[in-house]
Amino acid sequence: MAQSPSPSDQFGLVVPAHRFVQGGRYVYSFILDLATLDDMLPDRVDENVIKEANRRLTPSHAQKIQEYLESNDKWLLGTLLMGIDPEEVEFQPLQETNRAVVAGMLRIRAVGSVKIFDGQHRRRAIEDALASLSQNRTKGDRLASLRGASLPIMLYEESSIDALRQMFADAARTKTIERNTVAQFDMSDAFNRAADQLLGISDFLSGRVEMERASVSRTSPNIIAINQLAAALKTVEVGITGRVSKAQNVEYMAAVDDLVDRCWAWSDEFMPAAREEYDDLLAGEIDNTDIPELRSRTMAFNATVIRVLAGCYYEWMKKYDNWEPLANFIRSTSLIPGAGEGALLVDAGLVIPGGITPIARMHRMADAIEFVVSQAEDASC
Repeated sequence: MAQSPSPSDQFGLVVPAHRFVQGGRYVYSFILDLATLDDMLPDRVDENVIKEANRRLTPSHAQKIQEYLESNDKWLLGTLLMGIDPEEVEFQPLQETNRAVVAGMLRIRAVGSVKIFDGQHRRRAIEDALASLSQNRTKGDRLASLRGASLPIMLYEESSIDALRQMFADAARTKTIERNTVAQFDMSDAFNRAADQLLGISDFLSGRVEMERASVSRTSPNIIAINQLAAALKTVEVGITGRVSKAQNVEYMAAVDDLVDRCWAWSDEFMPAAREEYDDLLAGEIDNTDIPELRSRTMAFNATVIRVLAGCYYEWMKKYDNWEPLANFIRSTSLIPGAGEGALLVDAGLVIPGGITPIARMHRMADAIEFVVSQAEDASC
C-alpha cells in the first residue's frame, strides 16, 4: 500500500515497487488502491482536447467502464501506463543485486507530474464511480469496497510528451482479442452462452462450428464460426437489426435454457427443412469433408446466408405460428453461385448477378430478409 506522507515530507508518494528496464528506460511496477489513485491524479481528464499524452476522451466509453465498476462485484481493469520525469523519482533498493528486476521503495516528489498515456478512460471512470457512489448513502459498502480495491501501475521514466505519445501508439498496436475468442470466453453474454450450449445438443451444428478462427475459410469442413453463430442466434431472437440492452441480456441469462430451446428449433428443425443441403448433412447423405467442394455449388454454406435465414425465421415467426411455408419456399429456390435472375439471393439484392459472394452489409441483409419473407408469403397464399 502507498504511504501517506506528512506535510513535511519532500515526497508526494512513497510506495513499494519493482524496478526493471524496458526499451532503455527504467520502469516501476506497483499497485495503488483506487482512493489513492483518485487523490494522486486530481485533475479531471479533459474530454474536449487532445492533452499531453492523452488521446481525446470519449465520455461514453468512460461511462460504460464506470457502470461496469459500479454494477460488477468481480470487475477487472487492466494496468495503467504512466510516464514521469526521471528527476521526479527516487528509488531505494531493498538490497543490492545484479538481477534485472529489483525490489525497493519508489518515491515520487510531485505526483502531479505523473502523466497517463494509456488508461485515461479507466481513470475518468474510477473518478466518476467514486463520486457517484459517495453521493448515494445506500451505496456506502460499495464505495468502501471500491476505494479499497487496487489497480496495477506501470510508471516509465520519460519526460518527453512526444515519446509518451509514441509509446501509446506502440502499445495500441498490440493484437486485439479475436471475435471467436470473445464468443468462447465471455459467458456473461447470453448469446455466447446459448451458442456454447447449443453445440452440445445440436445434431446440425455439432462438429461443424469453427472455433479457432473468426470466419470460415473456403477449404474448411465447418459451416460457421462460433462468433458468427452467436450473431445468428441473436438474429433468431431479436432480428437482424435488433439490439439487446444490458437489462435484456440479464433477463436472457436468467432464462438461457429457454433461449437455447428456441435456438435449437431454428437450427435443428427449421434449417434442415429449409435447405436440402442441411437435410443431407443430418441424414448422412453428405459429411463434413464434402462441404469445401459444395461451396462451389451452393451458397448454403456461407455464414452471411445462414444469418439471413436466421433473420427470415425471426420475421416469419413474429407473424405466424408455423414456419413450414417459409421453409418450403426457401427449399424450392436456387442458391447456386453465379446464377443470374431467378436465383433467390440475386433477386433479393444480396448477391450481384453473376456473383458468388453475398454482400455482408447490414442494410443489404435486412432488405434480403424482407424480400424473402414477402416472396414466401405470396407463395403460401
